Amino acid sequence: MLFKVYCENIENSLENTKSGDLVVYYGLAESFVNKLLIFYDYLSDHEKSRADRFKLEPDYRCYVSVHALLRIELSKLLKTKARSIRIGESEYGKPFLPGIDLPFSLSTAKNLFAFSVGHSNQLLGIDIEQIKPNIDFINISRTYFSINEQQLILSSKNPADQKCRFFEIWTRKEALLKAIGIGLNADLTKVQVLEGGNILSLAGVQINNHFFKIATAIKKEAFISIASSVDFIPTFKNLSFVLS
Repeated sequence: MLFKVYCENIENSLENTKSGDLVVYYGLAESFVNKLLIFYDYLSDHEKSRADRFKLEPDYRCYVSVHALLRIELSKLLKTKARSIRIGESEYGKPFLPGIDLPFSLSTAKNLFAFSVGHSNQLLGIDIEQIKPNIDFINISRTYFSINEQQLILSSKNPADQKCRFFEIWTRKEALLKAIGIGLNADLTKVQVLEGGNILSLAGVQINNHFFKIATAIKKEAFISIASSVDFIPTFKNLSFVLS
């Protein structure tokens, strides 16, 4: 399938005063340590089972926090109790609300989380990644990035700038594939997400949308990318600051 993907970087901060039409919630899971017991009770039995399998406390804390906070936001929109909301998963693990056209997406990265709830007839994906200090991003990009993306990374002589380019591109790819609904089950070298317009052709992908926009923001040590099948202006809301 052939479709166009338009990518853009937005302001170098997640705090903005502009009012957008898509709210991106994010925060630090450690901010909600004193709420974990309450948050855990919001989860479905399936979510509790998955949470209980985490061996590391930061992973457990982040999973419980983001799923509970997502349910709280969904409950406001659906006017129902957070714990009563049914969430299903597609063949490739994309979460959805059975029988309800209200798309959403969520992502975690150790202590960081991000999620967003979209609008009807919208494909939506989000990814958050911390800038890891010791990641072998050069070799990873050789395996998963297009030639043009690799050249962009190496166009800078500064290793820190190269690493930032890597995470910018990686979060865009993952957000887009989440929106499409196939996760990382694609040849990532063909998923080119450079600044501006990109024409993509992915075999086996059958969707009605032929245009996607990806917006990428930076928060100190992390990148957040949001992909949508309709144009949007994001507003970022730090839940750690609001609810902690």
